[in-house]
Amino acid sequence: MVSWSEGSYSSSSSDSDVSSPSVDSGRRFLGCAQKEGPKCGYVEWVDPEWPPQLKTTLGRLWEMYEDENKLRLSDNIANAEGNFKVLKEKEKMEKDLRFFKLDFAKMVADKEQALAELGNTKIALTDLKEELQKKSISNKSATNIHQVFRAKAEKDLELMKKELKLMKQEREKQ
Repeated sequence: MVSWSEGSYSSSSSDSDVSSPSVDSGRRFLGCAQKEGPKCGYVEWVDPEWPPQLKTTLGRLWEMYEDENKLRLSDNIANAEGNFKVLKEKEKMEKDLRFFKLDFAKMVADKEQALAELGNTKIALTDLKEELQKKSISNKSATNIHQVFRAKAEKDLELMKKELKLMKQEREKQ
């Protein structure tokens, strides 16, 4: 069963409504009061038709409103695409940063290893220098001992030569 009741300006009423975005904006009408199931689609206007100038103005206003909504929607889409690109770039930069951190950590580890090897090399070099100094000192002392023995041997040789000469002279005298 379909029932009709007089409308009001309240758009929340199920028995009557106020026309929304169109050239008939604000006009009251009566509609099908059936709460459930398909509506019958019958509409009866409560308010008279608007004058043509008002209809034209309302039409332009609603076109402007729809254009503004379309523009806002396209701006939102453009902003969303821009945000998507920024997020992709951010993800790429974060990935690059992770690789950079790994490369940097590897480089630091390599440098630490090189420094440790350098330290070990310096220690080995210091040990070799000490050993060389010890050998140098022992060589000097060995050289000094050889020089002393040589000098002594030369003196002894001179003495022996003198004694031999003296002995020869004594033999000749005899």
